[in-house]
Amino acid sequence: MRIAIFSDTFPPQINGVANAAYQSAKALTERGHQVAVFTVMKSRALARAVSAREGFAVFTIPSFAVPAYPGERCGWLIGTTLNRLRRFRPDVIHVHTPFAVGWEAILGGKLLGIPIVGTHHTFYDHYLKHVKADYRWTRKFSWRYTVGFYNRCDMVLGPSQSLADAMVRAGLKRPITTLQNFIDTDFFKPVSSATAKKEVKGGFGIGGKSLVYMGRLSYEKNIDDVINAFVIAHKRERGLKLMVVGDGPEKDNLVKLATELGVKMSVIFTGFLEGEELVQALQANDIFLTASRSENMPLSLLEAMAVGLPFVMVKEKGLAEMMQDGVNGYFAETGDAGDMAEKALKILSQPKILKKFGDASRVLAMEYSKDKVTSKLERIYDGVIAEKYENLPVS
Repeated sequence: MRIAIFSDTFPPQINGVANAAYQSAKALTERGHQVAVFTVMKSRALARAVSAREGFAVFTIPSFAVPAYPGERCGWLIGTTLNRLRRFRPDVIHVHTPFAVGWEAILGGKLLGIPIVGTHHTFYDHYLKHVKADYRWTRKFSWRYTVGFYNRCDMVLGPSQSLADAMVRAGLKRPITTLQNFIDTDFFKPVSSATAKKEVKGGFGIGGKSLVYMGRLSYEKNIDDVINAFVIAHKRERGLKLMVVGDGPEKDNLVKLATELGVKMSVIFTGFLEGEELVQALQANDIFLTASRSENMPLSLLEAMAVGLPFVMVKEKGLAEMMQDGVNGYFAETGDAGDMAEKALKILSQPKILKKFGDASRVLAMEYSKDKVTSKLERIYDGVIAEKYENLPVS
């Protein structure tokens, strides 16, 4: 199958959508498909380097840096991909973002008669504060714009049922189904023994029990709630540590908060990690905490699940679908740092429960394995391609 993937964000940019688009391109290539990625990058040389390393083609379109959102780039909607798309002759187009590059996908698909699959990854209205546009009318417009874009696709995918339902309520008319993000469960896995766990902990300067948050350090993630919960738990468990894995615009504020609350020496800010170092950082901890109210299906939680971590999280958006209360963790009341601390301490104080929840997380993670999710994606592609040809007029 020949598959064209369009995304306004792609590595080396660091965010969940970029990672999801990259992992999908990589998995499809590994299964023998011919993949071409259309995206924005700083230079064509960087695109060529990614192509050579990964085995799939990467085409970059003219773009500029977005001043209001450091690290992000915006493409010019000028139809520059049309000739490349025509030469590549894809069987299907998969678009991951509804912005400039996404409109290139819609334009190319409509003009060339190629079926279009669109994935909507997140609740964009929760991110408007980044561009100083967080108002009621802009949130309403955000949904209207997003649904208007995806109504031009032949099939729409959403990583969680909550996002799919929200899109239908907002006016989506096209068929929509859920397709979860996936993880490499052979790479993200639990430590082999208690001794190995102790060694990994020691490598990060953790001598005893520890909690972890991983993800983009941004206001919509409500990481301040996690730190406040840690402060409460730390008063009762003095040796307790908190590891914050990731980077983002809120990092300095979070370091300042930890300092003001008197726990700076017990909070480890690792910055952005990847590869084996990321796996070991997760393995070094005992429980994953998140208080985010804007998540869809974050890869960070799937990775933590795969290494066998129990969870304490709020029952919001896609998070409510990722954990089973009392099976691999506990839900805490949204915005209640005390309840989050209490639930974390409850798990930490019962080794049998800690192990039971961790084992359950690993079992649940297998449902998000790369092979399972990629096979489902292939079936979706086959379906939209078949339907497109069935609807062609008979000459």
